[in-house]
Amino acid sequence: MAVRRPWRVLSSLTCRHAFLHRVFVVGALIATLASGCTAATERVVPWYITRKLDSYLDLTSQQEVVARATVDEILLLARTGELPHWISLLREVRQGIHQGLTDEAVARLQRRYDARLDIAVVLLVPRLASLLAQLDKTQIDHFAARMHDDLKEQYKELDKPPAERAAAIEKRGLKAIEDLVGDLSDEQKRSVRGLIRAIPNERTSQNRSAAQHIERFRAFMSERPSAARIEAELREMWEHRYDALGPGHDKTARRAQQRKWLLSVYQLLTAEQRAHAEEVITDRIVMLKRFVING
Repeated sequence: MAVRRPWRVLSSLTCRHAFLHRVFVVGALIATLASGCTAATERVVPWYITRKLDSYLDLTSQQEVVARATVDEILLLARTGELPHWISLLREVRQGIHQGLTDEAVARLQRRYDARLDIAVVLLVPRLASLLAQLDKTQIDHFAARMHDDLKEQYKELDKPPAERAAAIEKRGLKAIEDLVGDLSDEQKRSVRGLIRAIPNERTSQNRSAAQHIERFRAFMSERPSAARIEAELREMWEHRYDALGPGHDKTARRAQQRKWLLSVYQLLTAEQRAHAEEVITDRIVMLKRFVING
């Protein structure tokens, strides 16, 4: 979450667990912080996250008061407990880029990243489950419709002819890399496009799986489950989020694929581009530290 930008290239090319990203919409709070925490945005983050929740859940006035209190609580826990760990992870990413990334170093970063995500889910799930337990049928349908809309936007290239679809994926991957390392040369772009094309394109099956999960969760929520049942369901979904696409797509296999891909891209970079990436990460660290201190 807080390392979203340095790792965004991976999420652009591999399974993003689209449904879970929508369910854990409160997780946008850390993504928001990582995107830029000026003094002004620090003051409006609680309002922004509450409004984001409302857009997904269509909250009543009373529910919105409860949601705002929940967001304030999560922000406090994130600022005092979680963000320092994400800052530490970003520093290790920056150090790895500077000293030279290896398979072992990236695997260590992946383990730390996964561990932080698991902890963030533990923080978010019970609080989100309490909010979801208060929804009526109309709000549940609104939630599902919003998730379907987001899914359509995320996979909008699937409506295009195959050649345009492939070009859209390559464009997104190139942008993700250039956001971190600066402009790529024409030769580097050709190499990156080749690396992108070498990754099996699973987006059709990912989209289908995510849509099925939305409907499954809608049916589950229509039973008006308790907060405890919702919490258990979300935890189960998180634990098995890599299972949907079948054998060979488990987390271990995906992390190995990601490491190979990252290291291939890293080897293409010039010293100046690696230094640029370090500067981008340093900017993120400074922004997060400001929030930890001033939040």
